[in-house]
Amino acid sequence: MKNTMIVISDYTEGEPVVASVRFEGLMRHFQEQYRLVVISDGKHGARPSRFSNIHLAYASPVSSFTQTLKDGENAVRKHPLKDRAEKLLRNKWVLSAWRNYRYSRFKFVRINPALFRQLDQLMEQQEIQAVFVTVPDVYGLYILDYIKAKCPGVPAIIEIRDIINHSIGEGHPRLTYRLAEAKLARLADGVVAVSQGILRHYQSGTDRIPVVLIKNGFDDTQFTDCRYLPFTSGPPESLSLVHLGSIYKGRNLKSLIEGLRAYHLHSGVRIRFDLIGLLDQQAYEDLHSVDLTGIGVNVRVLGSMDHEKAVQRLKEADIAVILTHPRGSDYAIPGKTFEYIGACKPILAVTRDPELISLVDGRYGECCAHDAEAVASGMNRVIDGHYDFSDRGRYSRSRQAQSLLDFIGDISRVAQGERTFRAPRPLP
Repeated sequence: MKNTMIVISDYTEGEPVVASVRFEGLMRHFQEQYRLVVISDGKHGARPSRFSNIHLAYASPVSSFTQTLKDGENAVRKHPLKDRAEKLLRNKWVLSAWRNYRYSRFKFVRINPALFRQLDQLMEQQEIQAVFVTVPDVYGLYILDYIKAKCPGVPAIIEIRDIINHSIGEGHPRLTYRLAEAKLARLADGVVAVSQGILRHYQSGTDRIPVVLIKNGFDDTQFTDCRYLPFTSGPPESLSLVHLGSIYKGRNLKSLIEGLRAYHLHSGVRIRFDLIGLLDQQAYEDLHSVDLTGIGVNVRVLGSMDHEKAVQRLKEADIAVILTHPRGSDYAIPGKTFEYIGACKPILAVTRDPELISLVDGRYGECCAHDAEAVASGMNRVIDGHYDFSDRGRYSRSRQAQSLLDFIGDISRVAQGERTFRAPRPLP
């Protein structure tokens, strides 16, 4: 009979986001070895995961200060008076104070009494072999804290997709984030980092805990037919670009579109740029602040769509686009990067993130700054470049899942006293 593992995640399968696709790919492998209890955020999908033997949902607070993601042209313009009042309230001190409460363990426990009753019943009836939690969502740590208080011997593996105490955007609940990072160091029996920056960050604060690097990946089965096609004869008459994923938190869509406009005006190449995902109010305003009237740049906001359809759009595109926050991150690599590599699409990354630049620049595409001329120059380099995707198999989802399962198994055996831990050699 299979051992039981609890998986705590923000998303489950079926949602039009990369995190959901990633969950589905990993759980397909996890269920072969474990009986799965899945605990997920109810606002990201009310249906039980098909990979779960038991599925529990938690409630997460809704904040009126959060910019709502809208479906492109359906984004709602606020009334001027309401907009002015909200801008006064949306200063970083008000936001930080509010979010410290909103993200707090106190608030989370208050709105989830049913979840904790279900956990009590579950732990009384079943022996749990391991708990696997994925962050930066702090709610999973609150649930793990409760499980550890009831069953302190249960090994916990925490996978970190981005550091918790990050500084992207404004008004962060820094007190809550600091407490969560301290909690992580206390609760984890093993830590999985998805990038070198994350690995370095958590190795320095978790000396007693095994920390390993296992990078993100792409679904092997969806990209087996993909081949890289260089622009051997220079720029074509037209180019199709695609960006997978929502745009939010001030990612400076304006400079990107201005750069595409500058490239078109210089080269004469017509551009169709498809945005597959949602926009927040700032991104919506950025989109409409650039005058594209009468020129050959067509930006289409297609909204959310099933991942299979999004992958097909990606396969049909000439260039895949990544847009990160202008302030930059020393840690996370967007999950879409690996989908792009799987599809063998040359990447135009508008970014100053060192981890992303190290992975992509000159290897799978080109990176450029958040500046119109830099974007236009990046487009020229992508057209003139030649990229080698022959090593993309190192980022396959099956390889990623097997590395995770091996690490989980090792931590579980250590917790049971069967062996001492020796860190595996990290994947390249």
